[in-house]
Amino acid sequence: MSISMTSTAAAVAVALLVVAGGAGLAAAGTSDLCGLAETAFGECTAYVAGGEPAVSRRCCRALGDIRDLAATAAERRAVCACILSEMLAAGDGRVDSGRAAGLPAACNVRVGFIPTNPNFNCFRVR
Repeated sequence: MSISMTSTAAAVAVALLVVAGGAGLAAAGTSDLCGLAETAFGECTAYVAGGEPAVSRRCCRALGDIRDLAATAAERRAVCACILSEMLAAGDGRVDSGRAAGLPAACNVRVGFIPTNPNFNCFRVR
């Protein structure tokens, strides 16, 4: 098996873990961060946009996966920007700032780089 096929197989395996809501996202390479973060945060977008009345367990699991995905400040900034883009696209530009800001507390997951409004500056994330 060639190296590129092994890399492709590994990327597919990581993507399947995300779709299944599994752990192990932190093992992905930085080029995969955005896609993984967007896929995971997809579990939360309806709530943040005001379309669901409560935070789902799937969203909270995804939030934990997102936290584990970004270990460095640069990765947190990149993931933040990807999530902001996902939030705006999925919510048709609508983001309930209170819901977005309250996600970490609602899920009991410490994560400080989730965008809390449409104008959130991800470059300030540490």
